Amino acid sequence: MVKLVKQNLSINKKIYNKKITEIKKKIGNKYIINHVGSTSIPYMYGKNIIDILIGVNTYEDLEKVTKELIGMGYCPGSSINDSKCRFFANTDEETKSGDIHIHVAIKDSDRYREFIILRDYLLNNKVERKNYSNFKKEILKKGNNDREDYKRIKSEYVDELLKRAISWHNNRK
Repeated sequence: MVKLVKQNLSINKKIYNKKITEIKKKIGNKYIINHVGSTSIPYMYGKNIIDILIGVNTYEDLEKVTKELIGMGYCPGSSINDSKCRFFANTDEETKSGDIHIHVAIKDSDRYREFIILRDYLLNNKVERKNYSNFKKEILKKGNNDREDYKRIKSEYVDELLKRAISWHNNRK
C-alpha cells in the first residue's frame, strides 16, 4: 500500500546529513553525493523515502562503492543493476516511509544526469512541482494504491516530465 506525505525538508535534511556522514566514513570524500527525489523538493508529496545519488567516475569506482554499501548493510536492488548504475535500499522488504534508497551512477551516464536535471527542474518550476505532486495524489484517489500499480502509472508521467525537464535544462545552456 502506498501512502503519500507532504515532505518536511528540515527533517529530511537531518536524516540525509546523518546518512551522508555514515556513507562518507566508508567511501571517502572522493564522490559527489546529492539529495534527489521527492524528499529533496519543498512542498512535494511523496512516499517519504530519502533518495541519495552517489556520482562516481569509473566502473571500478562503481564496484568499490557497491562493496562498501553492501558491507554497510544496504541491499542491492534487482531492477537497476548494470555497468553504469546500481540501486540499494536499507531494507530487503517492501519500501515504506522513512526508508533510504541509494542510487550509485557513473557521472557521465544518462541515469545520473536525469536525476539531477529532474530535481533541479522541480526546484525551479513551481507549476510542474505542484502538478507532479497532485498527480501522485490523484493516483491514490482513484484507488491505485497497490505499490506496483502506483509505480507503473507514475513512471509514465515521470517519463513525460523528464522530457520537459531535459528541454528546460538544454535551453538554459
